[in-house]
Amino acid sequence: MQRKKRLKPIDYVIIAVFFAAAAFSLIYALQHKEGKARLIVSDGKREWVYPLDEDREIEVKGDLGISRIRIKNGQALFLDSPCDNRVCVQSFPLSRNGDWAACLPNQIFIHVEGAGDSDSSFDAVGF
Repeated sequence: MQRKKRLKPIDYVIIAVFFAAAAFSLIYALQHKEGKARLIVSDGKREWVYPLDEDREIEVKGDLGISRIRIKNGQALFLDSPCDNRVCVQSFPLSRNGDWAACLPNQIFIHVEGAGDSDSSFDAVGF
């Protein structure tokens, strides 16, 4: 005669705790899906963090001089930089998670974090 295995009271407690933890984790993840967007500015030695929802102009001293960055309407971009080719000034405004721009001659790098999902489109795919 085979004996049936029964759950003990502690087994029910463990199962209930597991499901409660899973439910709370899911609720937390859904409520905090998008963090507050912020701009990270780096000169290679230090980093500064600015919220993207507060309009301002930032001046950062790099190797060649001062680079000016504007945050306005949830977007950030280089306004001016002392480099010769000024590619950074011609870059698109940054607003999405993972967006970045750099003034390589002046050693200034800016990127966005916490603004939701990054763009899912591809520039190129190699095999």
